[in-house]
Amino acid sequence: MKSHLNLLPMGYRRGQLIQRRLKQWSVLWFLAAAATVLLGWTQWSQYQAGAAKLTALRIRYEPVAAMKTDVIALQEKIDALQRRESLALSLADERSMLGLVGLLSEARRACDGRVSIAHLSMQRNEGDHAATSVMTLSGVAMDDLAVARFTNALREANAFVAVDLRSTGSTKVGEIEARTYTMECTF
Repeated sequence: MKSHLNLLPMGYRRGQLIQRRLKQWSVLWFLAAAATVLLGWTQWSQYQAGAAKLTALRIRYEPVAAMKTDVIALQEKIDALQRRESLALSLADERSMLGLVGLLSEARRACDGRVSIAHLSMQRNEGDHAATSVMTLSGVAMDDLAVARFTNALREANAFVAVDLRSTGSTKVGEIEARTYTMECTF
């Protein structure tokens, strides 16, 4: 049972009810806004801390990035130098071949044209300590004396470690009796 009786008009009571509900909802809205602001502030402070850490890491990474570009530039220089070195070595080999052909021409000239070179081949032997090359010559000479002079002229050139006459044989060039030879020159 009721212990009191409300005699206030209905419009006034409705206004009081609306005021009470507005106060209740405004408290809830204020709490929700405060929670949103608090959550936003924590997210913003985490973002600021992450941005500061990222800036510090970028500053620490700058020397590494500079070194990386230096390493790339040095690698390009090394590659260019290796290409130049291989070119220089190939040119040195060509020059040595030209020198060997010159020596062979001089030795042949010492035999008064009585020796001809029919076949010339080069073979490189890479040993434990140093690389050696062997030049194999074969051809035709007028007689044994021409072969001996040719061999002696190659030895006197002092360009070879060893000049070895491997074989000689007989052959006919047209109607003339001639000698074939095979020799190895090591350098």
